[in-house]
Amino acid sequence: MESRNAPNHTKVCIALSNKRRSGAESNMCRMDSHERRPFLINTKWSAAASTSSLALQMRQHAIESKKRRLPFHRIARYVRKNIVPIGFACLFFVCLMIGFQIGQILAGEEEDGSRSLRKPQRNELSQETLARNRDQKPQKQNKIVQRASKPLHPYEMIWPGLKLPQYMLKDPQYDIESVPPDKKSCFVHVGKTAGSTVGCSIGFNLHCASKVQALGVFPRYTTNMFHAQIYDCDDHTTTYFIFVVRNPLDRWISAFNYDNPSTDWEGFRLQFGEKHFNFRYKLYAECPFNTVNDVGEALSADSNVTDVCKRRAEASIDGTEHFGCHHYFNYQFHLEAIPENATIMTIRTEHLIEDWNSVEFNLGGVTEVLGQDNNVIAHNNVNEASDDKLKYLSNESKRLICEKLCNEIQNYKKILRLSVNLGEEQVQKSVDELMNSCPIEAKSTTCNDPMPNITDKLIYSRGYRDES
Repeated sequence: MESRNAPNHTKVCIALSNKRRSGAESNMCRMDSHERRPFLINTKWSAAASTSSLALQMRQHAIESKKRRLPFHRIARYVRKNIVPIGFACLFFVCLMIGFQIGQILAGEEEDGSRSLRKPQRNELSQETLARNRDQKPQKQNKIVQRASKPLHPYEMIWPGLKLPQYMLKDPQYDIESVPPDKKSCFVHVGKTAGSTVGCSIGFNLHCASKVQALGVFPRYTTNMFHAQIYDCDDHTTTYFIFVVRNPLDRWISAFNYDNPSTDWEGFRLQFGEKHFNFRYKLYAECPFNTVNDVGEALSADSNVTDVCKRRAEASIDGTEHFGCHHYFNYQFHLEAIPENATIMTIRTEHLIEDWNSVEFNLGGVTEVLGQDNNVIAHNNVNEASDDKLKYLSNESKRLICEKLCNEIQNYKKILRLSVNLGEEQVQKSVDELMNSCPIEAKSTTCNDPMPNITDKLIYSRGYRDES
């Protein structure tokens, strides 16, 4: 039964109660289009019930129905009203995450110790322990390797759970899988010897201002790199270990100036962190060492520096204490870290084109891949702190520093003599050039100080000491 006064546009039905009431009362109901449940309106069943009263009740119900809608309606309305600030907030969050990832990549790529290494025990690892470490990989890392179908890098096998830094990887254009087994080489990058210049030219992602890469087989056959505490050479498959070296005194002067953050201590702290800040603070701030000549004067018998600073000056020269990776990871460290019976080739910074061509020839390439004009290899990671004032050494300071560099000079000469691409005349030429700066040490074969014992340095930085 329909109400006489119900509007035509409203679907109204009359639901009589199970028990009739006196006064002809009943319930009038309407189906809610949103919730599909009866909407009860209590009213007198009489002709006096006006259309306006019914419409008012229906309007009130619509308002209440909207209030009862699901929460996502409210969320959508809020988003529409605040779309601009929400968009900016999302953009800020994305930029923050990208910046964090870039910071993780850049922080300490060059600096040593920027990663938290899982250090082995102080005793040297046996062959059995080494083999077990290489076979055992973290479960999570195994899954990643299986999905990517890529073998672990030697560095990742030495330090399970750590990732090889991006700058140690080869450019993807080089097909390192097709390298002949008897030509596979590992680049030994000793700091401040023009190693970044050579490394960038053979395809590694170092401090490369120029992406121009040299031609020939040398860049193709050099698949891995060893630099400072990042040892990524495969001792079992590498045929050649290719060093880049430089006059030891010149290298130490460049390393001292390069590692000196005294022009911007806070900037250095923000970029490299508290750990590396403390390394350098001990040498460059707590001691009066602003220039290399200051270090030389501290070594004299009548110096007024404290015993602590004098000991730090000596340790910075022979690499027995950590004040910066370019001091600490010296020739001795890189030489003793590779296998004892390794086959070495060397590029001397002072004769770069000549030695590059000899390496190329020994790897089976052409004899003159680089011309004398050298229009291919660009200088990279050049030391900006290289003016004459910072390089100056008095004769006495030079003598004292050369005396303390004696063991490092002997290791330099040893690398030259072991190099299969250098003849006796080339080795002698480099020794003669060294005579101009450190004549006594260039001629001598022994030193006043014993060769430093760097067993702990090899274990804690290289990962293990080679026992082959």
